Amino acid sequence: MDKRETDGSEKKAIDMSEDMMQLKNDGCLPGEDISKAGTSLTGIEGPDRIATAPVKRRERDFGLDCVRILAVCILFWLHFYLRNGFYYSEVTDFFGFVAVSFRSVFMCCIPLFLMLTGYLHCGKEWTASGYRSILPILVSYTLVSLIHLVYKIGLMNVDKTAGEWVLEFISFKMADYSWYIGMYIGLFLLIPPMNLLWSAAKDKKQHQGIVITFVCVTFLTSTVNTFTEFLGTNILPAYFTQIYYVTYYFIGCYIRTYRPKGNWRIMLPLVPVLGGVAALVNVLTREDAASFYSGYSASYSNLIIAAMSVLMFLSVYTLKTNSALLKKIAAAISGVVLEMYLLSYLFDSNIYVMYKGSYGMRDYIWVGFLMTLAVFALSFIAARIVNRITKLIVRLFV
Repeated sequence: MDKRETDGSEKKAIDMSEDMMQLKNDGCLPGEDISKAGTSLTGIEGPDRIATAPVKRRERDFGLDCVRILAVCILFWLHFYLRNGFYYSEVTDFFGFVAVSFRSVFMCCIPLFLMLTGYLHCGKEWTASGYRSILPILVSYTLVSLIHLVYKIGLMNVDKTAGEWVLEFISFKMADYSWYIGMYIGLFLLIPPMNLLWSAAKDKKQHQGIVITFVCVTFLTSTVNTFTEFLGTNILPAYFTQIYYVTYYFIGCYIRTYRPKGNWRIMLPLVPVLGGVAALVNVLTREDAASFYSGYSASYSNLIIAAMSVLMFLSVYTLKTNSALLKKIAAAISGVVLEMYLLSYLFDSNIYVMYKGSYGMRDYIWVGFLMTLAVFALSFIAARIVNRITKLIVRLFV
């Protein structure tokens, strides 16, 4: 925003729009900027300070920017598996096993976003006006949906009535990856009561109790029941396995409150090891020896995926750098990840399919890396444009 002279009312309107964009930037969506400014808390040493810490504007956090960038990178690579027919290919040799291991690691993308939500929103005091911070997210979704509408009608020749298009928009299906927006809105509305529960806990032991309870009813239940499917029934009650996003939120809260530290030289190597374990489980549980889908494939609510996600988060979120250039690059990418995520379908649906019939499992990793890099670059360019328009709209109408 240009630092021009404004009268009192105009300046107030501009400040309000900037505050709303900042509130958006402190969220967990795949495209929001990562910053300690605006809503995140500082100086928290214990639970008694969670709900009363002052709101301050601070510099961006390089480590959190890196978490966001890592998450969107592996998200794009995971979509490489989705678009090129991998799930219906024969996966029998060593290179196929490595590809399944990578796929398991890439499943950590959504958990990383969700833990980041808990980390940034933990202890946040909510008011009625705070709900307006969802506006920039909805504006971005609307703009991307219009782009997808033009793409589907003009290039894909999709024939639907106006009512069907409206239904797709309000059900968060217009943009192919916008399911996350719908899920996030529900999580957004749950943040105030979740924060009340977290701030009501008196000490570390009670916070651990909250996390362990949700881990048991989501991750543990989901994992145990998967391995007991051969009995024809669930061993554990499975009513709450799909609220895994709440569990990841509280894990993010725990990391924010107590700042656990570990040696990344130990934690990061454990990630591919666990990815290999997940791949081995897939191989051992297959009904058809050549089919990936006939075996157990780890989901977001799986203990192995959760463990890898926590290890990755703890390894990255404390990263620091003195390089102004690296900080600027990280901030530029992190600030448009939502738009990158929503727009990526336009590119990955055309680029990733080029892999089909052209390469084998031996080439899966390096070809996937190059194609993912291409989707990343194109999505970033398009996202910068959409993000600028979003900011303009918010400033004009708020």
